[in-house]
Amino acid sequence: MFEEIREKFYESLIRSIKDRKNILKLKRDDILPDPTRVSKILKEKRDAHYPHLIGKSEYPRLKYLFLCEDHDSYMNDIEFHPEEAIKKSGNNYDIMLWGHINWDEMFQNVITELSEFDISEEWGGIFEETLVDYVPYAAVKTEKLDAEYAKIYIPLEEKEGKRQDAIKWVHLRHGSGLFKNTFYKKFSGKTLREFDMEFHEVVSNYLEERKLKDYSFGSQVRDFHQAISRIAVHWQKLPEVQYGDISGEKSDFQALLEEYIKNGREQIKKLEKYQQKFDAFHIDIK
Repeated sequence: MFEEIREKFYESLIRSIKDRKNILKLKRDDILPDPTRVSKILKEKRDAHYPHLIGKSEYPRLKYLFLCEDHDSYMNDIEFHPEEAIKKSGNNYDIMLWGHINWDEMFQNVITELSEFDISEEWGGIFEETLVDYVPYAAVKTEKLDAEYAKIYIPLEEKEGKRQDAIKWVHLRHGSGLFKNTFYKKFSGKTLREFDMEFHEVVSNYLEERKLKDYSFGSQVRDFHQAISRIAVHWQKLPEVQYGDISGEKSDFQALLEEYIKNGREQIKKLEKYQQKFDAFHIDIK
């Protein structure tokens, strides 16, 4: 899960290390005492001794690539003051490990992968639930509606289009910043070992932040929509309605029922407009 995203992360990390090596005009043995290790890192070669690419003792010197501005300052510190240089680099490697990340691209890839999970699976179900926050999509959801009612009321051919709109509304518009903050909260001060083993937790934590609230516009629409569905299907089975269908004459009860359903649909439309209007204030009404 999320293997391609992690692979792109490593490609970007290695590219950033290569860039610093070239900018500082360094040879491999300027970076680490064992130039073979530098080659393996730059080729993303992992083995039993280095399952997470970079060994614990290699972090300080690699990080120092990102702290120096030119070749001479780097070589002077590493050659004549190696212990001070390593101490100066500290044990927080965020600048090296996470500074290269294109957050919009990583987030887009995460959302794309989440959107492709089957909704019957745990991840797919959680992601699908977040999309209900978007009123137009909440209004076309049919999973929990009576089949008879859904056939009458839900234009199924529009559902996928509304789903894509919901993904953009709920996640892609403002989600990148939240995802970045969630990522840093999890991995700041950590190493690649934690990244490899716990990246899925960042995604899970992000989805928890985007979890549908009971009072959101989408929740109101979903609950209202389901209530109308249940009432309509139940009442349409009553003799007063069945008789009218057979005789072709609409009873007062049937006319009232149709008025009720029409009013419900109008209320859903109003909630959609309110969601759009509140959004103009750039406040996340969740």
